[in-house]
Amino acid sequence: MKIEVNCMAKSRETALYYDPEGGERAQQVKTVLVCMGARIRNIAAADFAQTVGFALGRAGFAQCADIVEAPEQPMLVLDGFTSKRLDVLLRELRQQGVSVPYKAIVTEHNLPWTLRALYDELVREHEAMHG
Repeated sequence: MKIEVNCMAKSRETALYYDPEGGERAQQVKTVLVCMGARIRNIAAADFAQTVGFALGRAGFAQCADIVEAPEQPMLVLDGFTSKRLDVLLRELRQQGVSVPYKAIVTEHNLPWTLRALYDELVREHEAMHG
């Protein structure tokens, strides 16, 4: 597998990744991210009540004891990726034949959202774009 690597010694790129099935897709996504030098934080089904900020380990975001239903589809949430690096990631995933339909970039707006709320918004956007 040839992946264009343009990583800094201490990359600020972090990916929150959830895949309820695990398996080959999860391994391929993680391989691409590791080859790019990005950090990966695996999201478990029990984590969906947590905020994006908490899942990223950001200061000022407390853990939540609530329990919400986990999604059935994978989700990839990207933090600290420049436009160029995002293009590289998406190209590499495509070249590996990997599809993660629900992807988001972390913004100041979605940091306080729960992972479940972010997933639900991604589903709405995906349905609006693809019917």
